[in-house]
Amino acid sequence: MAPRLKLALWLSALLLSGCAEISQLGQGDVFQMHRTAVLAYESGEDARAEALYQGLARVAPNDPETWLRLGNLYARSNRPDDAAEAYQRSLMLNPNDSRLWYNLGIIRQRQAHAAFIQTQQLTPDDDPLHIKSATLIKQVAPLNVAPAANKDENNAGK
Repeated sequence: MAPRLKLALWLSALLLSGCAEISQLGQGDVFQMHRTAVLAYESGEDARAEALYQGLARVAPNDPETWLRLGNLYARSNRPDDAAEAYQRSLMLNPNDSRLWYNLGIIRQRQAHAAFIQTQQLTPDDDPLHIKSATLIKQVAPLNVAPAANKDENNAGK
């Protein structure tokens, strides 16, 4: 789907949702907020992009792309719980989006790896959990990939 058409559909859905905040912002303001958020996201201004996408999530909580981008921003800033929550929120709205499943898998894999490392550090060398966790650490070692950001990127991450 062409980016402009996608944005037009998104804005239409946003305006039809009937949120009071939308009527206060106006269509142009919401469009500009979205555009500014995309530019900040793409230029690596993560703090600014996060604030803008959080605002968009308040205005249009049913937009799965906003939650995807928030999840990616949280993943970039090493906040896996927030990232997983954002991806799951987006999945509730768009359960057939493979990017979301992929991103959630990457985050969960990182979380599992960290949990097994913590297990190994907390158990004595002769504890069976120490040995099991060492094996699992190797099996679930995080791949050196980033979450997929949009449909133009492949699932290997960029």
